[in-house]
Amino acid sequence: MAITNFFRDRNGRIRIIEPPNRPILAAAGFGVAAMMALTPKYQNLMGGLSKAAFILWAILETGSGRSPFRRTLGAAALAREVLPRG
Repeated sequence: MAITNFFRDRNGRIRIIEPPNRPILAAAGFGVAAMMALTPKYQNLMGGLSKAAFILWAILETGSGRSPFRRTLGAAALAREVLPRG
C-alpha cells in the first residue's frame, strides 16, 4: 500500500481535511462556552459537554472515517481522551 492510499477514500479522493460535522462543532461551541462561563459550576458543565461531544466525534470518526488517515485520527483522539495520563 502506497503512503498516498492512507489519505484516500474508496473513490480515490484525498480525504485529510473535511467540513466539520455536528459533534465537532458542538465540542467547539461548548468549549467556547466553558471559557466564557462566569461560575465554576457552568465552566465544568460546559467543559464536560465539550469533552463528551469530542469523544462522540472521535468514536464516529474511528468507525466511519472516509480514509484510513481519518479513522486513525479518530482513534488517536479517542485514546488521548479516555486513556489515563501519567
